[in-house]
Amino acid sequence: MSDGDSFVLGNERYRLYGIDAPELHQQCTDAAGKSWPCGMRARSELRRIIGTSPLQCRKLSVDRYGRHIAVCHAQGRDIAAEMVRAGFAITLEGRGRARTYEDAQADARAAKRGIWAGHFDPPNAWRRANPRDSDAGQRAETPLEWLQRKAISLWQLLESWLRSLFSR
Repeated sequence: MSDGDSFVLGNERYRLYGIDAPELHQQCTDAAGKSWPCGMRARSELRRIIGTSPLQCRKLSVDRYGRHIAVCHAQGRDIAAEMVRAGFAITLEGRGRARTYEDAQADARAAKRGIWAGHFDPPNAWRRANPRDSDAGQRAETPLEWLQRKAISLWQLLESWLRSLFSR
């Protein structure tokens, strides 16, 4: 497990579709204002949810880091939904994303589970404020590189869809 929303399966890296979990070194505060390692706890929660169960992942696309964006299940349970329900991930919004996990997030927030028990910076805001050393020297992606990455992602999605269509 890399963190609370990404992992390695075999030789392939995956990121769970539709959610964002605290970064591994991210800290949150509880209701009393005490700091706690929410990023490490999110990774532990992902490990607990997956356990030793075999995973079934449906690949949707590939992100700019080469990870498969996927919907994954363990023991018939949607792993991303379980992470949100446990309060260790938030739903991603915008850019046409489905609002698949909003009910689970509302439940976790109301019950003050996980990161909802106190204060936290949304993971994307925390990443902007705490860039990794490996990101420091990266140049911006050109429009052509973006288009190539999107074309590859769409091609992989089409291949996956065709395979599922003809494997019935």
